[in-house]
Amino acid sequence: MTSILTNTSAMSALSTLRLIGGRLDDESQKLCSGLGVKTAADNAAYWSISTTMRSDVKAMGAVTDSIGLAMGIVDTAYAAMETVRQSFVEIRNLAITASDMPKPGMRDIVKPAFSLDPEYAKSDVYKIDVRIQQLQDQARSAMQSASFAGVNMLYHEKHEPVKASKQVFSFVIGYNGGTVQAMDVSAMDTLLLNDDFGSYPTSDPGEYNPEKTLFDGSDFFDVPGTFTPAAIYWYNIPLSNPVTGDPEAYPVSPTYILQSIENHVIRHDSDRQGAYNQLVANIDEKIEQLTSKMAYVGSVQSALNTYDELNKKVIETATKGIGRLVDADMDVTAVRIRALEAQQQLAIQALGIANSEPGKILELFR
Repeated sequence: MTSILTNTSAMSALSTLRLIGGRLDDESQKLCSGLGVKTAADNAAYWSISTTMRSDVKAMGAVTDSIGLAMGIVDTAYAAMETVRQSFVEIRNLAITASDMPKPGMRDIVKPAFSLDPEYAKSDVYKIDVRIQQLQDQARSAMQSASFAGVNMLYHEKHEPVKASKQVFSFVIGYNGGTVQAMDVSAMDTLLLNDDFGSYPTSDPGEYNPEKTLFDGSDFFDVPGTFTPAAIYWYNIPLSNPVTGDPEAYPVSPTYILQSIENHVIRHDSDRQGAYNQLVANIDEKIEQLTSKMAYVGSVQSALNTYDELNKKVIETATKGIGRLVDADMDVTAVRIRALEAQQQLAIQALGIANSEPGKILELFR
């Protein structure tokens, strides 16, 4: 049946044109966005998986930033340790040099702690002592300034909220299954100086102090020719707070390391060369302990580098996986668009033909 009121052919042609137009719009959006699955309506399963993976990738990106921060902290600590090591190697060498110099005079046999003897100050040994103090100060400055992003793995100040023995440096190294992974480093494994070590009460200098680090307090060692050990101080000394009476550590500078040895020799008539040998052995032990700590920090550096590379590879793999799920195949999309454009042109022509049919019927009544 042919009708001039209802043009079913035109309606069918228009429906086809709309369908082709919708498909063309979809393919054009894929071409513009590069995504084959942009919303859950496109493919619910792929969209859900890719959305979760994108969230994980963002978390792993934050982990990469955290690892970079941790590497900065550890690298700074290691560089400062190297400065400290070089300083104490030179201190040891200067002590060896001083042992061959003429024995200096001493006006006062019993010396007040850390007080310079005027007769000793005229000697060549004193000049070396001054250089040693400069190196001590250089090493202390390196330890105190080894801070990155507010974290110092070498130096613990007085009155910090957490005791050195309880302090832990926690570095984020990964993210897996919604869980953040971290690597913990005990502060006592890296600290070189703790100005708060005196807060732990001890009855004698040889008692174990969990807060004492490598260069805290005194070093005692035996000297040939006497039963009285020699004592030297590098940076701080445990005393009592004059107000509260509580145990506390106080900084000491200068410490006159060589004067302590020379005074001990004069006071106790001990073997001078033997005293210097023990001093050098003590410094060598410090250097060995410092080297051991540097090796540990180096292992932390290596671990962080490994975790950083692994995290970046995981991000790369996850990103590729997301692309396989939701990225549009641009070659296929372009071909589809060209085909749909041709179909659209044909549909427009078909619609024009369908719209012209009623006009032909009217010609019959003329």
